[in-house]
Amino acid sequence: MIAMFLERLQRDAEAKEREEAEFRRASRLRLESLGIDRTRLYRRYNFLKDMAAAAADHRDTAAGIAAQLAVAATETGWSEARTGYDEMRERLTPVAAAIHADLHPAEESGAAPPADAVAAFADFETWHREKFGQEFLDLLGRPAPTFQPLVDF
Repeated sequence: MIAMFLERLQRDAEAKEREEAEFRRASRLRLESLGIDRTRLYRRYNFLKDMAAAAADHRDTAAGIAAQLAVAATETGWSEARTGYDEMRERLTPVAAAIHADLHPAEESGAAPPADAVAAFADFETWHREKFGQEFLDLLGRPAPTFQPLVDF
């Protein structure tokens, strides 16, 4: 026969074990979610950075937008042969225009501030997801950045 205090201690230990297991499960899910979010943000950053680099040398708006759309098509594998190519370019143009305007601000006083390139890209991503059923950034051929801890445990 087992003593009552031992039964109570065993119940407490088993309850703590269940609590720990649930915490580990929730932590793994949260860590996975953070990793996905980080990867998506870095992909967005790198993609828009590449578009900005394409626009940097072009003061002419049309040339800057065309250069950005060419970079976007190259990085994502879009071509004229692909269904939706023209619509993709049309939908991505406001993003390219916002980037170009940010890099080459109008010199007239009282000119409207450039559109928010990040917000324009978010709108584009929403359209792409709804139209094609996949994330636009998943088309990028570049591998996801890997996590490098600052401290090695």
